[in-house]
Amino acid sequence: MKVEFPFGEITGKRTVVTVGCFDGVHLGHLSILDRVKSLAQQNGLISLVASFDPHPRAFLYGQGPLMLSPNEERTSLLQSLGIGAHALIAFDGELASMSATDYVEQILIGKLHAKGIVIGYDHRFGRNREGDLDLLKALAAKHELIIEECPARAVDGAKISSSTIRDEIGAGKVAAAAKGLGRFYSFEGSVVRGDGRGKSIGIPTANIRPKYDVKLLPKNGVYAVISEVEGISGRLKGMVNIGTRPTFNNDTTVTLEVNIFDFDQDIYDREVRVEFVERIRNEEKFASVGHLIEQLNKDRERCNRLLSEML
Repeated sequence: MKVEFPFGEITGKRTVVTVGCFDGVHLGHLSILDRVKSLAQQNGLISLVASFDPHPRAFLYGQGPLMLSPNEERTSLLQSLGIGAHALIAFDGELASMSATDYVEQILIGKLHAKGIVIGYDHRFGRNREGDLDLLKALAAKHELIIEECPARAVDGAKISSSTIRDEIGAGKVAAAAKGLGRFYSFEGSVVRGDGRGKSIGIPTANIRPKYDVKLLPKNGVYAVISEVEGISGRLKGMVNIGTRPTFNNDTTVTLEVNIFDFDQDIYDREVRVEFVERIRNEEKFASVGHLIEQLNKDRERCNRLLSEML
């Protein structure tokens, strides 16, 4: 069974491990991660997060979900939170058919050196998801394991989950998603040359090529955003349009264009990070370019007011 470590070293060391996709590394995940770190510190162990690659659904059904945080982004988030090590377990036919007991003994204990195991309230594992908290407790005495289950965490009375946040992002509800994430949903990419149409109408935009093909893009529309540009200090106010630009063409290609307010620098080929603060409106097809410009100016004023309260 192949296991890789994007960061951290556990050779000859015992760990407190938690396993999951941890897509988005949201507030519900933070409760689990905090407990993993605390138990590791109390017992002189290494805090370890293990995830699967590819996503189990991608292996089992041929296609996984678009992600809130692809592997590289998730790894960076975990490292920034002070996790001691991150493991990527190859999800293949051997793992999919492994019994829950064998999974704990061969993978968690055998390869990940688990002394402690922390799981979320709904975590299941092993062949046909047969493993649960009761099985872990039964194995704890045999292997002298520390076992803990973390309860669900809620925002506005609703349990936080990656699937709920994905639904919110897909519906354009980025402000609601931010409550569960504990931060604004963000997108990274490089600035590429477009057709220059934004500049020709007095509203220059940077066309962003997404860094990750598997990362979920918010629903088409106009958003108030905060941008960070490679080589330029500070967080910059702006607005983004996601969509097909129906006023100008009938192309179905979705583009992401950011207009950074009060900014006039050449940033082609630079990396840009965009944080989605709030959705302003749907993408529309306007009767004329003049009507589009009028609406974009209104959008800019609205976004500026909203973002000025934050920056």
